[in-house]
Amino acid sequence: MSEYDNTNRGAAFKPFPEQKFILQGKMQVTHGNIDKEMPVALIMAESQSGSKRIEVYSKIGVLFDNEKNGNDKAPDYSGPLDGLADDLRIAAWREMKGDNAYMSFRVSPKVDKSGEQVQSEPVVSSQPSDDIPF
Repeated sequence: MSEYDNTNRGAAFKPFPEQKFILQGKMQVTHGNIDKEMPVALIMAESQSGSKRIEVYSKIGVLFDNEKNGNDKAPDYSGPLDGLADDLRIAAWREMKGDNAYMSFRVSPKVDKSGEQVQSEPVVSSQPSDDIPF
């Protein structure tokens, strides 16, 4: 029996009844090579034992309505994963399993209008270097 491969795939479901969106904003993270302002969302959650916690989520991308142009298999939504990698995109399909609505996702490389894969710019560190290039 083969194992399910979920590489570059995912799904999202309705929140659990004990989960509640409470706040959104921005957070500046500066540590080592990281210096980034990130949009965040805070979700109040509760464990099975009843202890409460606040979960911090960061935006990794955005989904827009997709033009299906008569193709029923085309994704319902798509957009860039610009918070994660500039050369990736996400596509999402609305799905049903019984009475439960959910969305399935696929991640793939971005392609330009000519069909060529978009290459991201190399990351350049702003950290000073002791290496002298001459």
